[in-house]
Amino acid sequence: MSATSTTVITRSFVMDSNLFASEVDYQISLSIAEALLRTGLLTDGEFARARNLLLEKYRPTIGILFAEVG
Repeated sequence: MSATSTTVITRSFVMDSNLFASEVDYQISLSIAEALLRTGLLTDGEFARARNLLLEKYRPTIGILFAEVG
């Protein structure tokens, strides 16, 4: 007879309105920069610099996680 145990760890994340606004502003701005990159109006280097400036300006809680992956 085997006994199994499942432990579920949950972690809640609460975002206040200022953090939410920063996240939305960052994502919108990044989306515009990505569109400019796709159309050739920004070089890869310019896009990287723009992304870094946006990260510094908005300090997005979730967006910074994606920035580290990409």
